[in-house]
Amino acid sequence: MLTIVGGGPGSPGLLTEQAQGALDRADVIFVEAEVRTALGERRDWHGKVAAWPEEQVTPSTLEQAVWLVPGTPALYAPVQAMLETLSPDEWAHIRIVSGVARLTAALDQGGWFLPEHEVRFRRPDGRVLLESQDGEIHAEYSRIAWADARPLAGRRVILLRSGRRSRRAARWLEDWGAEVVLCPVSRLADPDRYDLVDAALRRLERYDWLIFTSAEASDRFFERMQWVGEDIRRLRAKIAVVGPETAVRVRERGLIPELMPDGEYSQEGLAEAFRSIPLRGSLVLFPGGQLNRTFLAEELRGRGALVDELVLYQNQSEPLSLPLHQAIRTESVDAIVYTASSQVEYLVEQLAPEDRRHLAAIPSFSIGPLTTRTLNHYGIEAAREAAQPSFRLLVELVRDYYKEEPHVSD
Repeated sequence: MLTIVGGGPGSPGLLTEQAQGALDRADVIFVEAEVRTALGERRDWHGKVAAWPEEQVTPSTLEQAVWLVPGTPALYAPVQAMLETLSPDEWAHIRIVSGVARLTAALDQGGWFLPEHEVRFRRPDGRVLLESQDGEIHAEYSRIAWADARPLAGRRVILLRSGRRSRRAARWLEDWGAEVVLCPVSRLADPDRYDLVDAALRRLERYDWLIFTSAEASDRFFERMQWVGEDIRRLRAKIAVVGPETAVRVRERGLIPELMPDGEYSQEGLAEAFRSIPLRGSLVLFPGGQLNRTFLAEELRGRGALVDELVLYQNQSEPLSLPLHQAIRTESVDAIVYTASSQVEYLVEQLAPEDRRHLAAIPSFSIGPLTTRTLNHYGIEAAREAAQPSFRLLVELVRDYYKEEPHVSD
């Protein structure tokens, strides 16, 4: 992926927030000499600077590369020249981050004011090169429709949660051309009290099994251990996880999960995985949120296990935002991504009956069977369901769905 970033007039203070994010994530930064001052005093950015490759750049072979250009990419001729050498397949690996055009900065600094509703750029012979009327661009100049090659070009996608994982998912969708709107309908808050959690952590060596049915539970459990100063080496319990994404979180702590479902990545799948394991008299620690389903805990208790359920976080409703409400009412969105069944409930319960009918007409993408069942309960059919509870797989479903359903422009 090659991200072409507008560096503006070269002032660090005029870099956009998107530009700074791209520079932060980059593995390598190619900088045009006239805009290198935009890097300011950021040593981490300067440490990534590299010379432009002598051979032709192939964006699909790059990991996270940034090309920092003067002004904004649309007004920097070498960007056009480079795009013209690429095949349309390579355009899908290009991302553009706009900058402040040097012409715009010159107008502002020079005290020039132009009518926004009508601007014309003419050639010396008087021919109109480009004209803007009420935000619509009309031009006789050549255009490279590089962005149209991306699978989600012109699509608008809503994510119903915020946080680190959602922002990462939003970047993937944006790389594929989508406009992403974060409209959280819930938030995760700390529990009212930690005394029961901390008491369990102090008795950590007593437990035979530790169960995680979400990445959030895993992250918060180990973060709380660190907060109270408990040594992870005291953990003798075997670890069971609901699926691959949660397993990754556990492995990041230097631990190896003992058990994971072979098929359905859910509490039902994990209960099935436990069937061949003797549990009578085993002490099980099961941390999660206050809305955790009780199915697995009851199944294990039915087989003789002693299960301690811990509330590590609370899932709370957020008021419906105006952009989300309007997008549903006007059906001006191409996809809504659901990463939990509670999101379905928190959203639908805040909508009037007429708005619910509009919601059902918008393609819905579900992270798993439980979320799909909740959608169906409210009369909403999931366009796609992820085979695993993974954010990456879920947003890939959105991408692949619209590869099969080409965008029709007005």
